[in-house]
Amino acid sequence: MTALYWLILGLVLLFVEVATPGFVSMFFGMAALTVALITWVIPLGQIFPWLLFAILSVAYIILFRKLLKHAFMGDKSTPDRLEDSFVGKYATVTKAMTAGKPGKVEFSGCDWEAECDTEVAVNDRVKIIGKNNLTLIVAKDI
Repeated sequence: MTALYWLILGLVLLFVEVATPGFVSMFFGMAALTVALITWVIPLGQIFPWLLFAILSVAYIILFRKLLKHAFMGDKSTPDRLEDSFVGKYATVTKAMTAGKPGKVEFSGCDWEAECDTEVAVNDRVKIIGKNNLTLIVAKDI
């Protein structure tokens, strides 16, 4: 393949990276562009450019994927359990509840089923102490 073909292949692979998720095609595109540059400067025949392409692809993935993925995707740390992001926050009671009789609370703009071991009235402020499936476990805020 001539340098022009490697250049076209590299650009197509970079476009594929933009169009699809996965963050892998970019490294094949970078390898193809590198081979295009090298074959433009030094004619390498038919077999050696393919070998160079394979070696460069693997090398670019090993060397740059983790670094570039972190740079482009950012740090996406999330709590191990969704419950962890709710616990300690406060909600407002929208339907009264007593021990054994669930009610409703408003939290983050949504109504949630809630349970409490004490009696709480509408508009009371409660603290979220846990979560059981889609039901919040709350305690009356003192």
